Amino acid sequence: YREDDKMSEKPKVLVCGGTGYIGGLVIEGLKENGYWVRGLAREQSKEKLAGRNCDDVFVGEATQKETLKGVCDGIDVVFSSVGLHTSSRKPTLWELDYQANINIFEEAKKSGVKHCIFISTMGGPAMARQSQLALAREMVVDWLKASGMDYTAFRPTGYFNDLTLVYDKVATKGVYKLYGNPDVKMNPLHARDFADLVVKAIETPEWRNIEKDVGGPEIFTRREIAELAFKVLGKKPDICLKPLWQFAVLMYIMKLVNFNVHHLFQFLHFTWSTPWMAGTKNGHRRLEDYWIELTKEGKVGTGSSSKGF
Repeated sequence: YREDDKMSEKPKVLVCGGTGYIGGLVIEGLKENGYWVRGLAREQSKEKLAGRNCDDVFVGEATQKETLKGVCDGIDVVFSSVGLHTSSRKPTLWELDYQANINIFEEAKKSGVKHCIFISTMGGPAMARQSQLALAREMVVDWLKASGMDYTAFRPTGYFNDLTLVYDKVATKGVYKLYGNPDVKMNPLHARDFADLVVKAIETPEWRNIEKDVGGPEIFTRREIAELAFKVLGKKPDICLKPLWQFAVLMYIMKLVNFNVHHLFQFLHFTWSTPWMAGTKNGHRRLEDYWIELTKEGKVGTGSSSKGF
């Protein structure tokens, strides 16, 4: 009974986006720290979410407001990582990154939720002037700031799984085409270390009503990240520098073909042209160790990420 009593003292948390990589590890971090967790899942994903040790699974579609009624009943804290993570044409980034999150947080406000935690993007306000994806997420941050609820807005520099594409290209092609500025500095973060930041945001009053740029423990240039992939794979570095205008051409072609991919490319275009994309250092997990583990698990070359740097 003591363990149950301990859990009952902690805020109850709703995780939206828990079937994804980041949200799944946030659930893991919350459970390891003794939190009661409800997950939001679509009908076709509910079994996957149940397998992530959620105490409760609420079936609903974040893009369909009417299906969310009651999702925040009894909830104290809402976390959302809902957003565009694939090259699918539907739903659009405005339906996902903006409206789906607004639907969730409006329901939170109606239910008397005390604290909302949201992920935007590094350099969000500046990036929002050039990237529709960043603009959509920054508009959610602005909504939260005006909502009257406590909020924590994280702006991560990027996650290890975002860099899977770099590793996959090196593993399968033996060469890496690096578009734009190779000296952009960033400190990618393991999503499990990010989960610890979510726990800290819940437990630390000073982390309420703030916006935090966050990253991992090591700062790299984009060139050094590519070189690290070659090192872990035991290959001689073969990095082909490409001018950013060539990527810009691809970006505008995609505007005619797939609007969502176009917006992801917009996001990358900004990232690859900004000298500094590093946040405060957090966590202890290292990119090299993460990639070594991928190799051991036979996951190299899977193309498991929709974004890359």
